[in-house]
Amino acid sequence: MSEAKRSEAKRSGAGPGSVVELEITALAAGGDGVGRDAAGRVTFVPRTAPGDRVRARIVHATRSLARAELASVLAPSPARVPPPCPHFLAGCGGCAWQHVARPEQLAAKQAIVAGALRKLPGLTVHPIADPAPPLGWRRRARFHVAGGRVGLFALGTHRVLPIAACPQLEPALDAARAVVAAASPPDGELALLAASPGGAPAAAVGAPACAVGVEAPWAGAARLVGRAGIRGVIAGGAAHGAPILELEPGLHAGPWDFAQASAAGNAALIARVLAAVGPPPESPESPESPGSPARPGARRLLELYAGGGNLTRALAAAGWDVLASDVAPASSSPASPAPPAPLAPPPPWAFERGTAADVLARAAGPFGAIVLDPPRTGAPDALDGILRHAPAVIVYVSCDAATLARDAARLVAGGYRATDAWPIDLMPQTAHVEVVLRLETRR
Repeated sequence: MSEAKRSEAKRSGAGPGSVVELEITALAAGGDGVGRDAAGRVTFVPRTAPGDRVRARIVHATRSLARAELASVLAPSPARVPPPCPHFLAGCGGCAWQHVARPEQLAAKQAIVAGALRKLPGLTVHPIADPAPPLGWRRRARFHVAGGRVGLFALGTHRVLPIAACPQLEPALDAARAVVAAASPPDGELALLAASPGGAPAAAVGAPACAVGVEAPWAGAARLVGRAGIRGVIAGGAAHGAPILELEPGLHAGPWDFAQASAAGNAALIARVLAAVGPPPESPESPESPGSPARPGARRLLELYAGGGNLTRALAAAGWDVLASDVAPASSSPASPAPPAPLAPPPPWAFERGTAADVLARAAGPFGAIVLDPPRTGAPDALDGILRHAPAVIVYVSCDAATLARDAARLVAGGYRATDAWPIDLMPQTAHVEVVLRLETRR
């Protein structure tokens, strides 16, 4: 190799197949450890911890960054711990950070949120909340089924790794998983959900439900009802037993419906959203002086991306006049029919069906507050409508700090001030982090 080519290789870093030595300095938002190779190029390596000295094999490379797989740990970090699950050691991709000590996980998530939101002027990023236990917190989970075996994808592949037990699941949910897995379900997906009255994981015992995501009938589905406390099964479009559960008081869901995976984490999230929004004007707890007139619509709250009403119930109970919205009403999917409750009173809020942008375009304001909890992609199409309505307070709940930062910058440019951000670790052993952001109008 010529001297010029050697210099170019050094500048651009090693290519695919090369083995490099790295010092891991941080954990990235996607879960990988981050280090720099000899050329100074940022390199991402799964299953590493801050402080590790490792050998890593490059699998993809550009001039500016590389991705690698862990070859060996030369010097382990004090933050590296033995993973509690043997499947993690076998390559299961369900968890990213079982090898990282819990304090280091929390510190990494705090840093990820603070780094993403660093350009919002005057923002206070509060210490991360840690409401869920480190293991046994999942009341909702999905698995893959291949060849009648239930498992999760191996790291970086679509190969199903069979799972004998999952320490992330609530005990009742793992018992239900084992019963379904032993019945050799059809290939597809397996969704599991456990009811947790009062938000206590122990209340899930004896009340799980499961669903298998295949269209063809499965003769074994009906026989699962009652085993390991399974209340209902959905398979091939048919429901057996009672698969729609009251996940929390007033919140019904089926196995295919979205719900926060941790009961304790969800309780903390709801409490934080309520505190961020504050009480409606003229309520006894309102900071306004007694008798002061509220501006028109000040008690009205518009909720976007309301889903099954997880936040809606609490906002309405706090005294807000809530208009909730989403692309579909709660429990409207064919696999998850609404629970039979013909005598149940209507909910104490209104519902508007449609995309966030459409609802904002036709909703009759004004609103004192807007609360939104969009998917990971954020809410770029809703921002202009939010700014047109100009609520006094916006509370944005996000599971992706990067898209939150993007959307918040647009709201700040439109006349708002981001005051506080509260990170919450709802999913221990993973790289996921939830953020509640409060914005106030500067007008």
